[in-house]
Amino acid sequence: MITAQELVGAASEKRRNDATKEDSQTKEGWHGRIVEDNAPVLRIGPLTLKTPLLLAPIAGHCDLPFRLLCREQGGVGLASTDLLNSRAILNGSAKTLELAATCPADDPCGMQLYGNGDDPLPQAACWAVDHGARLIDINMGCPVDKVAKKHGGSLLLRDCSATTLLAERIVKAVERHSGGRVPVTAKMRLGWDPEHFVAPRLARDLESIGIQAVTVHGRWTIQFFSGHADWARIGEVVSAVRGIPVIGNGDITEPMHVLSMLRQTGCQGVMIGRAALRTPWIFRHAWELLQMPKPDPSLLQEPSVSDKISMIGRHLELLSAQNYSERHALHMMKLRMAWYGKTIQNGKALRESFRTAVSVREMGSALTAFAQSQAAHAAPNRALPSASTSV
Repeated sequence: MITAQELVGAASEKRRNDATKEDSQTKEGWHGRIVEDNAPVLRIGPLTLKTPLLLAPIAGHCDLPFRLLCREQGGVGLASTDLLNSRAILNGSAKTLELAATCPADDPCGMQLYGNGDDPLPQAACWAVDHGARLIDINMGCPVDKVAKKHGGSLLLRDCSATTLLAERIVKAVERHSGGRVPVTAKMRLGWDPEHFVAPRLARDLESIGIQAVTVHGRWTIQFFSGHADWARIGEVVSAVRGIPVIGNGDITEPMHVLSMLRQTGCQGVMIGRAALRTPWIFRHAWELLQMPKPDPSLLQEPSVSDKISMIGRHLELLSAQNYSERHALHMMKLRMAWYGKTIQNGKALRESFRTAVSVREMGSALTAFAQSQAAHAAPNRALPSASTSV
């Protein structure tokens, strides 16, 4: 089995065959970062992440409470907001401002913007810098109608020259506004369809105008989320760029997939999306594997039912702390529970209690009752301390 140290070296070696060893006491990490104790990091322009694991900007899910929850579970290097409409930001849309909300505990936070050449993306990017973004990401990969019908997202892959010019405007605006301290990145798909594999050339062109990292989802736009991600094509993008990191995305559903992605593509980071909705601790587990001399998933400790109940309770707390409306908090927690419940044995009753709840308080009571029932069920199965010594 490939070791974490070998993954670290391979990711850098694939792009820089002429790299030299600077210190025999250190190991070379992702993107040429020299780090102690074999701890890999990811550098994106002026921003250095503590881990090479990123939470994807999942539409409809990546609000502040969920980002904070994932961070508290451990292993997250960067978390991004939900997709932000550039015009809605500048118009002060309450819903969009809610999506863009961040706080010190959410650092470093990336803000992902979508739009096209007719939209005020440069101005929105500057707004994001002023409101806590440590990284600006341009959405070039979302296939859903909400984004594509506005000629943003994956439609930007249909005219790469115009997209590069748009990205250059954003890069220059952010560089001036932030004094060079906030990098601009892009997230894309392989292309519109297999006949238009544009990602390698587009990534190289974007690099030439100042984009400091690209994330590549290994599917075509026409696939939406069906089929499988083509990691080999992501590897071709890695080979095409000259020096910026490439972050791989797609079909990362368990911790070992992170190591496989790094090994097979040579990318410098991995972005995790929908798997985090079900198992927010996937980042911690992947990070633990990356630090093992000989990665072994059997050594990872699955959270107990008690741990999972506590995590769900914490999510309720985080939602309540944001002063969302009761209706919004209920809606979001019902969505979450549909995912979390899949990891809890005998959790059908709990899922149903959340589905029918009419208040956050009722959800909390259902969670407490479930925890008590689990404890009562476990108690008779625990051996008494004296049982093995009496006789």
